[in-house]
Amino acid sequence: MKEKIARWLRSLAQKFHAPAIKAWNIPMPHPLFPRFEQPSDSELAGELRDTVFTCASLNASACASYPPRLYMREATGERWPSRAVAPWEKSALPDIARNAREVVRHPLLDLLKQVNPVHNAHDLWELTAFDQEITGSAYWLVEGSPPEFLWPLPSLGVKPRRGKGSRLPVDFYELRRGGKIERLPHSKVIHFRHPDPRDPYGPGLSPLRACFDSVRMASLFLSLKRHLWENRALPGVVLSPQEPIHDDERARLEERWNALFRDGGNGRVLVAETGMKVDVVSAPAGDLASLAEAGATRDTIANAFGIPLAFLTKETNLANLRAADHQHLAKAIRPRLKRRDEKLNERLLPLFDTAGELFLATPDPVQDDRDFLLKQEELDLKHGVRSAQEIRAARGLDPIGSP
Repeated sequence: MKEKIARWLRSLAQKFHAPAIKAWNIPMPHPLFPRFEQPSDSELAGELRDTVFTCASLNASACASYPPRLYMREATGERWPSRAVAPWEKSALPDIARNAREVVRHPLLDLLKQVNPVHNAHDLWELTAFDQEITGSAYWLVEGSPPEFLWPLPSLGVKPRRGKGSRLPVDFYELRRGGKIERLPHSKVIHFRHPDPRDPYGPGLSPLRACFDSVRMASLFLSLKRHLWENRALPGVVLSPQEPIHDDERARLEERWNALFRDGGNGRVLVAETGMKVDVVSAPAGDLASLAEAGATRDTIANAFGIPLAFLTKETNLANLRAADHQHLAKAIRPRLKRRDEKLNERLLPLFDTAGELFLATPDPVQDDRDFLLKQEELDLKHGVRSAQEIRAARGLDPIGSP
């Protein structure tokens, strides 16, 4: 019996002893709606409109408004032109680099300023964030060694691939363009992604994919309303003659009515040849239940993207907008910037700095700490805790009266 159990355990071990990292693209149908399939990247891109575009654009533009900065640890010495970091900026830096200086001139900064002949830095940051909001992944192609250009790749046409029997999460990337497939080495591609608990090593899980069912329902609702208005299968007017008429007479009457009242003819006078009844038919404006459902769908989409509802409604005030802006920066933008900075430090920075003396970090977009420190400096000056010279030195400024 023990030998049978041992053989069974060995067979299980062999069965599950696969490469260290497997592609975990596990289908997870909804238990109540198993017929719903995972959308393709093309289907995701097709929904880039209305509330989805608004939410994705808000997150992408906010992330692009906070570009990362280059820092070096003070212990490394003055190898590059730098400046002291203000106290309120240090809250955005890692704990191990609190005594850092900001590098103001470096080849990496020159690259990020003009990333390629087509895109500037803001274009790069915005496209990178936009792709992650829609498909969950963003890809850069690094050209040159050391890098000379950074090319944002269309996430719809890039797929991470593993070789047969490989123990690596990704061996290369496939780029589809113009009907051709190009293989890009892993070392030349930087992959940004939102986390996906279903597949930690594959493409990320975008906010749009997470709420796609609601997005599709909103699209179907708008499509239905559009078709009702464009071709609602309802006549504008019903003419009911008092006596039966021939088909030819009916056609003549319809033609005459359309010629008189179509386009700019509304309001003209018609003298009827015979007695007839005129009934004006109007399409229903829409039921309240459908409008309420559309509003609930909008809220679901906004929640998936981390967009406060105050950004999407007129029923708000300045106080609510300020609170919503703080919530958006703290809960949605700050984690995205943190994830972006760590990927840059992991993949891009080592191409310029192999000694680990530099790091990229984005100042905290939430300004609570800065306001607190400014108020603290004011109180320190008022009560004599610190002098103006000490505060200027902490900010990296020259002493008062220096040439």
